Amino acid sequence: MTSTPEPLTEASAPTPVAAADAPTPVEVEAPTPMPDAEAAGAAPVPTVPSMEELQLALAALDEVAPKGAVGHVQDALAEGDHVVAIRHASTLPGYPDWSWTVLLSRGIEGGPSVLEVALLPGDGSLLAPAWVPWSERLADYLAAKEAAAESGDDEELESDLEADLDDDFDDDFEDVDDDEHDDAHHEADQDLDR
Repeated sequence: MTSTPEPLTEASAPTPVAAADAPTPVEVEAPTPMPDAEAAGAAPVPTVPSMEELQLALAALDEVAPKGAVGHVQDALAEGDHVVAIRHASTLPGYPDWSWTVLLSRGIEGGPSVLEVALLPGDGSLLAPAWVPWSERLADYLAAKEAAAESGDDEELESDLEADLDDDFDDDFEDVDDDEHDDAHHEADQDLDR
């Protein structure tokens, strides 16, 4: 159901607001700019962690990181009075220039405790490698193929390719057989339901 607006008449026109009835403007102070992170708190300062802090950081990393993924200690930074960040190099393949970082509380009753464990990228870790034009990549591939043909590895590569294709061909027919088997069971189930 739709409605159409009624035409505006003198009786339905809004009445003007008197100046005395108008709200008085309120003066608003300009917002104060937020201080920079460095101005709000002290910038991280290099520090020497205690043996207890190092052992706790390694224990936390043992729970999170895969075996052999944690390298040497890169540095330790005090972030304020009560937090220390201990960074270890990552030895994970595919993660060059990444660091395992463990944040620990410091100077609080009961000794240090783990606040956070993270794998963080370094300065150059998220940069894409230099782009190589397709023509150069193709030239490298063709040169490798020619070198393989000269050394006799080409026949071995072709036989591996043929074996892979045969396996794929066999797999295709196995899938068809499974589908026919499933259809037969489905038809039998429908006959039972009737």
